Amino acid sequence: MNQDAPQADDGRPDSSARCSSLSDLASEIREINEANGWSVLRAEDWSDRYKVPGILALVHSEISEALEGFRADDRENFLEEMADVLIRVLDCVGGLTADFDSVVRAKLEKNRRRSHRHGGKRV
Repeated sequence: MNQDAPQADDGRPDSSARCSSLSDLASEIREINEANGWSVLRAEDWSDRYKVPGILALVHSEISEALEGFRADDRENFLEEMADVLIRVLDCVGGLTADFDSVVRAKLEKNRRRSHRHGGKRV
């Protein structure tokens, strides 16, 4: 371990010093989840009829919790739940692709070329 790297309270390297991309963050999330005993998605799980839908349901539950934080005017809780959303999404996609950054960049470029409000949609 690099002794010069910033340390978290538990002595492990500070994650903010290690993550330089979404893919790096996904790898760190998956490492933490596995260390904590959670099953993480693997590429071969794509054909499992329950694994991906189950993860999507968990993402949905985190979004619902964020909404409740907003409704309660609890910004701190809202932001924490939004972090949970991102963690769950990156945990999921990290098992399906090693380069989610490219997927996001390609989608941003696609959106950049779309028309104003995607052709006049109201919402």
